[in-house]
Amino acid sequence: MGYSLAQVNDRNGLIAMCVIFSITSTTAVVLRFYARKVKGLRIQADDWLIAVSLAFVLGLNAMFLTGCVKRVITGHSPVVDGWPVSTETEHMAEKYKYGFQTTEKVAFGLIKLSILFLWRRIFGHVRTFNIISWIMIGVIIAWSTAFFFATVFQCGLDWSLNWAPITVFLTQCSNTPDMLTVFTVTDITTDLLIIAMPIPMIWSLQMSVRRKLAISAMFLVGFFAIGAGIARMVAYLVTSYDKESNPDFIQNFTIVLLWSLVELNVAMICACLPTLLPVVAKMLRSLRSFESSKRLLSFSWFRTQRNQRRLDSDSLSTSSFKMLSEKPFGAQAKRFEPSFETTISTVPQNIHFEMQPQRDHEILVQSNISHHDGTMV
Repeated sequence: MGYSLAQVNDRNGLIAMCVIFSITSTTAVVLRFYARKVKGLRIQADDWLIAVSLAFVLGLNAMFLTGCVKRVITGHSPVVDGWPVSTETEHMAEKYKYGFQTTEKVAFGLIKLSILFLWRRIFGHVRTFNIISWIMIGVIIAWSTAFFFATVFQCGLDWSLNWAPITVFLTQCSNTPDMLTVFTVTDITTDLLIIAMPIPMIWSLQMSVRRKLAISAMFLVGFFAIGAGIARMVAYLVTSYDKESNPDFIQNFTIVLLWSLVELNVAMICACLPTLLPVVAKMLRSLRSFESSKRLLSFSWFRTQRNQRRLDSDSLSTSSFKMLSEKPFGAQAKRFEPSFETTISTVPQNIHFEMQPQRDHEILVQSNISHHDGTMV
């Protein structure tokens, strides 16, 4: 039964994936260092390790991206009599494969070490955990180093065999399928051990079960990377041990490299998530401050509108007018023609004003308000 993946033909989709992964991985590491600054803490060993691993992961992303642009990593090999035909494209694909699989061993090791040193920073005060973490650090260093050199020297010192036709590579180099099978299995195993290490420590703390579950879930996000590792392992086992049904070399190694790339970038992001709580807390405080300001502005606007309506209501209950005079006041009474706009009630009324001078600068205002029926008010 053949194993295929339609995405190996989606060249533009693979290019977009590489770009998105590069942005998200870089953002996660930058926010990690920013979180240390927010808390006023020194940069620790786990931070430096994740920064170095980012350089390797971005290099692998660039390698995969370049292979897609040159149509080396994505696509298919011509197959004749059940074996891929040796072409210049296959020759170039072998070079990309060798460079990618050599570099990924270092990147995986650095990410795992960064997580272990982060665990030590959080739980290293416990003696038992301190010992176990040092053992795991030694295991990861040995694991990464062993597979790195095993990949580098998989064809001995005859470097050209590493990118020779696939038939020559499989017959004259070391048993690469078995070596890579062991690598994928041990990669998943070490990930499970590393992720499970802090769980007993969390559940021994004096806190509610709800908080323990929340913190455990935060540490267990690494299972996303393990899922990608399992997908890569299945793809590699199927394409390597069933070549009669899967003779398309370029398609097969594209699938394996694709899942390796997914696992590396997801692992980078998951390794940074537990350190981003200060950034998340600051964002939440800013959001709450923004919401409070928004509510305050809304309340001020409402109060202003209410006061305006009150002023409008008061103005409706009084008359506004201005008096016009052509001559200064004399000894005799002068009649003024008022100009006004008023609304006292819904009942029409006639309003007459007479103003008589009294002493200097004093005016006596007499108003007669009558309804249409002549009744005086």
